[in-house]
Amino acid sequence: MSHFSTDIIADNAIDHVANMSDRDVLKALFDAGKKVLPADMDAKRDILIDLTFADMMDRPGPHG
Repeated sequence: MSHFSTDIIADNAIDHVANMSDRDVLKALFDAGKKVLPADMDAKRDILIDLTFADMMDRPGPHG
């Protein structure tokens, strides 16, 4: 069962990547060191969503 705060972070990661252009997605993946990528842009976006979600989860909250 998921927690509402985790769901909000997941939604924010999806929205963030969805608002990016294809070129921005490719640049972000390259900057993250992802060099072996599938040819499908949707798969690339999924990879970037996972990376963005992980980054957002690693951010400290207001209580540490």
